[in-house]
Amino acid sequence: MTEDFEGEPGILDRLAPELGVRQWVDASGAPLASFDWKQIEGRYKLVFCFQHACPGCHVRGFPTLSKLIDRFRGSDIVGFAAVQTVFEDFEANSYDNMRADQRRYALPIVFGHDAGEGRPDHGSVLMQRFRNGGTPWFILIDPQGVVIFNGFHVDANWLTQRLEAAAASPSREAGETLDWGGVLKLARDGNPPPPRRVERDDAAWRERLTPEQYRITRQKGTERAHSSSMCALFEPGRYHCVCCGTALFDADSKFRSGSGWPSFHRPLAPGVVAYHQDDSHGMRRVETTCNVCDAHLGHVFPDGPEPSGLRYCINAAALVKA
Repeated sequence: MTEDFEGEPGILDRLAPELGVRQWVDASGAPLASFDWKQIEGRYKLVFCFQHACPGCHVRGFPTLSKLIDRFRGSDIVGFAAVQTVFEDFEANSYDNMRADQRRYALPIVFGHDAGEGRPDHGSVLMQRFRNGGTPWFILIDPQGVVIFNGFHVDANWLTQRLEAAAASPSREAGETLDWGGVLKLARDGNPPPPRRVERDDAAWRERLTPEQYRITRQKGTERAHSSSMCALFEPGRYHCVCCGTALFDADSKFRSGSGWPSFHRPLAPGVVAYHQDDSHGMRRVETTCNVCDAHLGHVFPDGPEPSGLRYCINAAALVKA
């Protein structure tokens, strides 16, 4: 549901962090002790970021927000919150003026005031966490807590159509198909217990594996792109972990990605592949390992085919086909 928009998109296709906003009022203007995006009612959460002294917020931002709120009033599809994210003109963009804007537009949603420490170099905490580019700014979070839009301009008709289409699509039973949101949650919160465990000491792994297999699976290495004939292999069969023999993928989930590594859109079964946050090499990725023996397999990305939308980019040296 992403679309081109001006400025740096900030965090996208990641689990949404806490907003970090300390001052909140409810729809009637009464102070709230605490609040965060998870408390917004609705399957999708839309956070509108504004400043009182921002002309665009009043010309474009608030009218768009008002239109969306009117369209989804009484629906559980999407809920809303507005936050004054202050990064300049701290006197004009005050808590009192945030309250004045709430009264002016009479929107039935919570409002927040986020000036951080009140200094240009320590302004809005929300803006720092979501890497906002300014105001007016819209953040859309999906039912699994993943940021799917993060930018300046939202077309109300465009967003309405997509949210209604998402709400009308048949819901999947939990666990039926793991998607990117599910992957991120597992990487953050932990993986399910494996079907079994295989543990060996380092000397035993070195003896069992070739030097290249050991480098990749036990030392988190990566083989050269297009270095294996396995990329072009699409005959029926299953792909097993080279270390412990666990069946990980079936050939029916293999596809031509052009990446230079064998690619799959789903594991053979839940619990055989584990997911871990990987911040190495100046990037944030999700590493995949064999959940049975902890062998490094590769990484998973959210640019694969349906139905999962996932691309498991796996080192051929970590697999053996049977």
